[in-house]
Amino acid sequence: MIQLLDKVLSFINYWWFRYLMITELYMVESWERVTIHVFLFVIFLLQWYFNCKVVLPFTGSLFGIQPVEQQLAGVVRSHPN
Repeated sequence: MIQLLDKVLSFINYWWFRYLMITELYMVESWERVTIHVFLFVIFLLQWYFNCKVVLPFTGSLFGIQPVEQQLAGVVRSHPN
């Protein structure tokens, strides 16, 4: 079990190191790195929210696909108790 944990941690450290090298965040101070990570996280959340609330309903209406909530509501209403 410990060997597996060591391998997982080694894998995560490797990819974290690669991320820092590619983004060149290894050269900045820690408070700057945290600020950039928070900024990127907020951008990611905004993109996710936009995709869920704008893009998915729009493409669903283009292709005539109902959202899952409406499909499930139709199944519940049509199911006799």
